[in-house]
Amino acid sequence: MPAHSAALIQSEELARRMAAPALRIFDCTVYLKPGPDGRYIAESGRANYDKGHIPGAAFLDLQAELSDTRSKLRFTLPSLDELTKAFAAKGIGHGTSVVLYSHATPTWATRI
Repeated sequence: MPAHSAALIQSEELARRMAAPALRIFDCTVYLKPGPDGRYIAESGRANYDKGHIPGAAFLDLQAELSDTRSKLRFTLPSLDELTKAFAAKGIGHGTSVVLYSHATPTWATRI
């Protein structure tokens, strides 16, 4: 098996660890679609998640749950306190192992 980053997990390893109590898996897909004015519209991948996802995975909405919604810019990092609360609401804390994935492009998983 080729060497890989400790930040990545192979599907076989994930399958072996699925029952780990401190493991949280999240689909964090976002789709960028061209808008009528030429700017991209960010669309949550929730509908695709609802159609099917890795067993035990939850959906993590980068724009709605992990971004400062008061900012004029999309995907702006919220305050540390807000981010901590958002992660805690999803069952993420000290000692939690988190696996993030997104459809079509890894951009969204790596952005989180």
